[in-house]
Amino acid sequence: MTNGDAHPETRRMMETAIRRLNALEYVILGFAMVLSLLAGALAAWMVANLTGASFRLAWALSSLLFFVVPGWVVFRRERRAAGVREDNAVSAGTATTGTEDVTEMRDHGGR
Repeated sequence: MTNGDAHPETRRMMETAIRRLNALEYVILGFAMVLSLLAGALAAWMVANLTGASFRLAWALSSLLFFVVPGWVVFRRERRAAGVREDNAVSAGTATTGTEDVTEMRDHGGR
């Protein structure tokens, strides 16, 4: 395992990449919120025209459904995938604890 001062340039580049990915996650989340509001407005407009229900109430409920239901599906899928990964690690005899050593594969060009 390498010490913290071995690759400062790589570490700096990785921290920059992580910050950019975090910002991108918020942009994608904001875009999903805007899309759910638009889809909720369209659904509420159709419901209000067909049934005479309150547009605002229908908009609020449908927007929440368009945002929460897909998020719940993704969250559930990720939890299942994490469970499968843990089951595979335990069955292989290498339970992941988060503190294991990192080994680097090196390619010496066949030497």
